[in-house]
Amino acid sequence: MTATTCPPRSDDSTWGLPERKLRLILSGRTGAGKSATGNSILGQRVFVSRIRATSVTTTCEVGNCRWRQWHMEVMYTPDLFSSQVPKTDPGFQERTRCYLLSAPGPHAVILVTQLGHFTAQDQQALSALKDLFEDHVTARTIMLFTHREDLAGGSVQEFVRDTDNRALRGMVDECGDRVCAFNNRVVGTEQEAQVQELQGLVKHLLVAHSSVPFTNKVYHLAQNLTKKNKDQEEQKLRVAKKLQDRQQAWWRQLFRELGGRQRR
Repeated sequence: MTATTCPPRSDDSTWGLPERKLRLILSGRTGAGKSATGNSILGQRVFVSRIRATSVTTTCEVGNCRWRQWHMEVMYTPDLFSSQVPKTDPGFQERTRCYLLSAPGPHAVILVTQLGHFTAQDQQALSALKDLFEDHVTARTIMLFTHREDLAGGSVQEFVRDTDNRALRGMVDECGDRVCAFNNRVVGTEQEAQVQELQGLVKHLLVAHSSVPFTNKVYHLAQNLTKKNKDQEEQKLRVAKKLQDRQQAWWRQLFRELGGRQRR
């Protein structure tokens, strides 16, 4: 894990909400621009960002900065959202670390995809996100499109509205039509404007959920273990076991449903 503190952003006005931590999780397929997006949000280079077919960073990393009156933690996640996760993380170690680092839960999940390059891997990323956190995580998810410059002055809302890609439209619908776009090459006031657009979406989520973070049974377990001062190794083992049990239950349910369809 990497924890880095960034300077305050220029916009320090309040949202009328109490001082507390704000946790964001960056998710999405490898190559979509998660690292660069995280750096844009934080206002400085924290995560390693390169154009690669495989993930440059293999572990969860956390960067910190101030958003208005909030102490914000942005967590970069490695390749946890592809069909290869059972092979790359067979013991649930990294998925467990994701839970423990973001406990008691994120206030928003940023699903990063590349504008104009929507693929089956992006669909898989959303499926894996729901598999890891449960289906209701979409109520806290914001879709962020990188390569905003390709809009050529148009808005991402217009792009989504006019697309003939039904799969993309379906994902946006599932995420409550919460979308924004970043050009991760800009700096200064242009970068600030992008971040403020994202801030607005996060603010709506905070207000809608009374500033309470997303949670599920695994997060409850992680939080209880922390409160009981259990050592880190025990926390990892018990959270990993919880994730494995839930995964096995999911497969059993799927097999039952498939068996029922075959008997009809």
